[in-house]
Amino acid sequence: MWLEIFLIFVTFFVLLYRYVTKSFGKWKSLGIPYTKPSFPMGTYNFLSGRHLDDMSAEDHKKYLDQGYFGTFLLGKPVLAINDANFLKHIEVKDFDHFVDRFGDASNKKLFSGGDTDKIWGQQLTGINGDDWKELRSAFTPIFTSGKMKGMLKFIKHIAVDLNKEMEEKAKQGEEFELKDVFGKFSLDALASSAFGVNAESFTNKDSKFVRYAATIFKHSKLDIAIIVAKFIPGVPQLLDTLKLNTFKAKETKYFRDIILQTIKNRKQTNERKNDLVDLMLDCIKEDTAGNDEDEEESDQYEKDMKLNHTRKGKHNLDEISIVATAMVLLVAGYDTTGMTLSFLSYEMSKNPEAQKKLQEEIDHAYEEAGGEFPDYNAIQNLPYLDMVIHETLRIHSPVGFNTRNATKDYVLQGTDIVIKKDDMVSWNAKSLHFDPKYWTNPTEFYPEHFSKEEKANRNPYAYQAFGQGPRACIGMRFALLETKVAVLSVLRNFSFKEGSKTQEPLVLDGDNQLGWVKGGLWARVEPREEGVH
Repeated sequence: MWLEIFLIFVTFFVLLYRYVTKSFGKWKSLGIPYTKPSFPMGTYNFLSGRHLDDMSAEDHKKYLDQGYFGTFLLGKPVLAINDANFLKHIEVKDFDHFVDRFGDASNKKLFSGGDTDKIWGQQLTGINGDDWKELRSAFTPIFTSGKMKGMLKFIKHIAVDLNKEMEEKAKQGEEFELKDVFGKFSLDALASSAFGVNAESFTNKDSKFVRYAATIFKHSKLDIAIIVAKFIPGVPQLLDTLKLNTFKAKETKYFRDIILQTIKNRKQTNERKNDLVDLMLDCIKEDTAGNDEDEEESDQYEKDMKLNHTRKGKHNLDEISIVATAMVLLVAGYDTTGMTLSFLSYEMSKNPEAQKKLQEEIDHAYEEAGGEFPDYNAIQNLPYLDMVIHETLRIHSPVGFNTRNATKDYVLQGTDIVIKKDDMVSWNAKSLHFDPKYWTNPTEFYPEHFSKEEKANRNPYAYQAFGQGPRACIGMRFALLETKVAVLSVLRNFSFKEGSKTQEPLVLDGDNQLGWVKGGLWARVEPREEGVH
């Protein structure tokens, strides 16, 4: 009996080894430089404790003078792109060849399991082809500037709580972990804007809303092992058959129920708050489909983002579409915006001259508004604030590693390399953001990178904080507005001072799906000497 079990195990291992390694010779046969893979992870060992963004960025640095090189994700060959000109075509000019982030087969594996796993498979980053186009077209009108003006009141209200928290931190005089505070602001702003609910981040230390949102992007080694196991033949089918939830089932059910209850209440009472839930409900109605009358194309980035797609009516858009979209906006927006505000404050504490210059611009905006909080148009016309935010995102990108899956055969621009249907390409934002080809002071915090002069002389596709093209971050406008309101509110009244508890040099936390650092970011705040407010 034991011999039979052993032989079955050996046979399974041999078949698995062959399945994973069958394409390991691809790049060598094509004469393309590549990083050496190993069984079973391919190029990157996801269980090493290191962050994928850092591992990938190291390889990109090795091939900095190459426009591309070969890598492997598990057993799948992936062409890594190192040149912004190639990305211009992949993300924008030839977008019709690279609509999907992952292939259908990969998505089915990733989101196999029970009912809560399937919800994640229906959000924007988890669907492909025409389904993605329908969902993206339906929900894009939510994030036009006209709709964002309506969101401002929700965010400003939460900024009052943020200022109170900063007052307490200033009185205590001790350094504090920045994301503990800015994560509360980000989550409350999203909860209020999206669902019209108070997450009680600042007032309730035992808030389940806060606790569950904070754990969504925390990945243990077991979580990673389960994801890897889903790519073993037969495992996805087994999980589907057993309806076994594998990803944050308790947290997912909690947020799903909140959103569904909110929708139910709106329909029963006809109450309207003009928050994101109301706007999403509007978007799944045929009579409002494709309404983007206040969408503007102010620059090349906005033009590149535009998706040319005519909706087919209601299609498959339903309440679960709202649930999936609202959930990804909540959990992704909470962590990414909280992180960005934390990194920005950290950089202000280390760059007092930049902080002073930003405060002067903010003070002038308040003076122009008669001492009141600036209106939406004024907020959008603060050039140095924009420069500081984008420079923060250049150095500290929440998402570094990005992929696209070819939907049809494609010849890489200016080469004889054929990317076949279902082949993958990838790129690393961190590598592009530190490449001296594109940035005058790549290793320094230098907001002037985003001055009109420097932007005019740089390939725009070297900046990948929000992605580029039709598949760029749909919530970019909301995230930027949220960030600007927080910065205006805090720096009007306080200054950040450098702390001593931050672990430097900064190292990304391998247990976090996003680009957060080990040990967090620490600083102090002091009331401004001018005694503004």
